[in-house]
Amino acid sequence: MRSADVLVVLCATLLGSGCAGSAVAPAPATAPATASATPSSSAGVSTVPAGPARTVTITVTGSAVSPAPAVVEVGRDQTLRLVVTSDHDDSLHAHGFEVEKDLTAGVPLTLDLRGAEPGRYEVETHHRALQLLLVQVR
Repeated sequence: MRSADVLVVLCATLLGSGCAGSAVAPAPATAPATASATPSSSAGVSTVPAGPARTVTITVTGSAVSPAPAVVEVGRDQTLRLVVTSDHDDSLHAHGFEVEKDLTAGVPLTLDLRGAEPGRYEVETHHRALQLLLVQVR
């Protein structure tokens, strides 16, 4: 094989394997999605690949949200798993998914949000009125 052919095969392999540095990785098929991932961001928009549940871990400390709120894109019928931990008791509301749950200080809350209807939906806390992220269902 010529060196130019090897280079083409190598580039195609890297592009096909998703070696673009995305920080959101699929959860293992045999175990629950427990690994945390921060979505990669390009101009404030994150993409979650199609497939099994992905996990985004969010921490609320006082009025600070980490990672900073961003747009996370999901496909229709794709599940996005959120793991939210707060340093204070609060209420978490996922608009468009009709989910409202109590947050207990220091206790991680896991939510599985399934993208059903296309649109952009806010996930927020109520007692400190903080936006955690926006979910864009495509």
